[in-house]
Amino acid sequence: MTTLDDATAQALVRHWLEGWNGGDVDTIMARFAPDIVFSSPGVSMLTRDSAKTTIEGYDALRAYVEDALRRTGGLRYTLHDTYVGSDSIVLVYACGLPGGEPKRGADFMRVGRDHRVVEWRCHY
Repeated sequence: MTTLDDATAQALVRHWLEGWNGGDVDTIMARFAPDIVFSSPGVSMLTRDSAKTTIEGYDALRAYVEDALRRTGGLRYTLHDTYVGSDSIVLVYACGLPGGEPKRGADFMRVGRDHRVVEWRCHY
């Protein structure tokens, strides 16, 4: 089992928040492992396939994130809370488009032995 240290937790938060708010796919993706498994209600919304809620692998996730950034330009995240476990972190946030009503959510990220994210689950 991996122990999530403070430096890794802070880096995960920084990359997630700066990446999404800056529209920077490289920053978002920097902390993910090659075998990342991503699950979110947003997958079916963007793919228009109600049965698809999971994406597996770095390249597939990168393509998804690029598409999400392209479709939601100007999306802003505000971090409200961070909870750190032994090998995972939960980020509680609000996000929304400029002038729009913010929507609350939480992301769970589990890290592997190399301190890169191997599982990412979005909840909103």
